[in-house]
Amino acid sequence: MTKKTDPGTSVLAEDSAPPDRLADVLGTVRGLYDNVVAPREEALRHRLDDERQFLDSDGRLHPEIIAARREIMRAAGEAGVYSAHLPEHLGGGGYGREDMIYIEELVYSYGVGLNPALLSWSEGATPRLLFAHDHQRDEFTDPLVKGQKTSLHGVTESGAGSNLFDMKTRATRKGSDWVLNGSKAYITNYFDADVAQILAMTDEGGGRKAFTYFMFDAREAQKNGYRLGGLYQTMFGDGYTGEIHFDDLVLPESAILGEVGQGFDIAVMSFNYTRMRRAGMCSGWSKYLIEKSLERVTSRQVGGKPLGANQGIQWMIADMYVDWLQARSLSLEVARAIDTPGPWHRIPRPADEIRRICALKVSNDESFYRVADRALQVHGGAGVMRDTSINKLFQIARNLRIPGGTDEVQRTTIAESLGLRFDSSKTSGAATTTKKEG
Repeated sequence: MTKKTDPGTSVLAEDSAPPDRLADVLGTVRGLYDNVVAPREEALRHRLDDERQFLDSDGRLHPEIIAARREIMRAAGEAGVYSAHLPEHLGGGGYGREDMIYIEELVYSYGVGLNPALLSWSEGATPRLLFAHDHQRDEFTDPLVKGQKTSLHGVTESGAGSNLFDMKTRATRKGSDWVLNGSKAYITNYFDADVAQILAMTDEGGGRKAFTYFMFDAREAQKNGYRLGGLYQTMFGDGYTGEIHFDDLVLPESAILGEVGQGFDIAVMSFNYTRMRRAGMCSGWSKYLIEKSLERVTSRQVGGKPLGANQGIQWMIADMYVDWLQARSLSLEVARAIDTPGPWHRIPRPADEIRRICALKVSNDESFYRVADRALQVHGGAGVMRDTSINKLFQIARNLRIPGGTDEVQRTTIAESLGLRFDSSKTSGAATTTKKEG
């Protein structure tokens, strides 16, 4: 893994200067990276730079890396960064989507080491906590917001991805309790989560009201009907993804997240959040790849002159810049449009906002993939080596075109929102898609 460039000294810094109002929080992020993340990355360099050391003997993410991530999460939680995206009444920072793009961009500009743990992702404090009840605050909401606990999001099944109505997991009433049966697949953080948030069908045939979320202690549930399944070997070797199973798992009424029948709307809100998170993530990682590619083509000598003197290489770098700038500009425009009328997490969202969110995801997914592909190309033989940040980000870029709704599903929703919907009896897959989050 190559030495990381300070994002503040990036050649792209002037193109992406954040507003002055964010100086304090961005300064906090830099301090956390320098004082908390960087020392742990250095201590674990042998594991981060070697995929054979990155995983344990069972193929799972190594416990030392998990422990370091949790330490970073807690430090970011104490500093008020980890849950900056959540409203203040939940203990978050109260930042809107436009501001979060700049915060996320900085975090991901540091590359692909331990830095992503500075911000909550699918295994942390998500906007689903907006629907948590007061009695769930001490056990779940507060520790998740502070980075003291991790969670998993159980929606996808092996036979149900793009359409929630294909879901087989069921929760049925039994007196004052609920009994959960079924399985979930492609679940991030499946074996290390403290808290499980599971979507199940509770009223088959109920349309949008057919689903309900449940939130419970994942470790305690393993004593009674909650079973860990197989580990998946993903293309980027995260060692963190797998299956979970429910065999007559009894849950009390108090485990419901939100209200009975509200699961579909909460799920759609969650997917929109995932899609919008692409903006800062893809921008930060694209900036990192552009910087590394510039270093490569200016230092690598071919025939007595820098590789970057070749016009073909220059055009590849220029295309990387254009892809990054276009996606970033679109993202900021969408974020401003969403922030202006009110909270971005409200449900249901107007069709024009859904259309913009889908456009944001497609633009970032595909632009980032092209940037990563060209970065790997200009690095040549060094780029195809697996234990490099360039190769790792290429693998991640390819994966991102599937989670949170495939790019094809986003296009379907965009088309439908423009009036090209000819079968009203079918629910758009774009609103119901979820896949593995990396």
